[in-house]
Amino acid sequence: MNGSETEPEDPDSWLSYAEEDLRAARMFQERADFSPRHACWYAQQSAEKALKALILEGQPLASKTHNMARLWPAPAVSSVSRDDLDYLTTLVETARYPDALPVPTDADARRAVGLAGTIYDLVAAEFARRGAIN
Repeated sequence: MNGSETEPEDPDSWLSYAEEDLRAARMFQERADFSPRHACWYAQQSAEKALKALILEGQPLASKTHNMARLWPAPAVSSVSRDDLDYLTTLVETARYPDALPVPTDADARRAVGLAGTIYDLVAAEFARRGAIN
């Protein structure tokens, strides 16, 4: 993103971007002609944007962190563990940079896409519960 662009400030935009990134992650996961890192990157981005949408629903986004555990709502009870959130955080580097190790595998892509789908579904359900989804 260059300096002249602005990030969407409304939660619906963040959730919409999260959904698009999740679709991209699933598409890359199914394509043998792409590295698993592509699915991992888009999965991580989907989960991060979904959680930022949830934060924006109640307050301005105070931080540009990629740390998934810091974005996770404190009282959240779900099938997503702290280990899962830490794993997604590592993908910010390992799925993005050629010198970051370990290089994501097919198993990583499956795990990341599954987690992103779970997080997106949890956030979308919360938006629906609040009557906030478009």
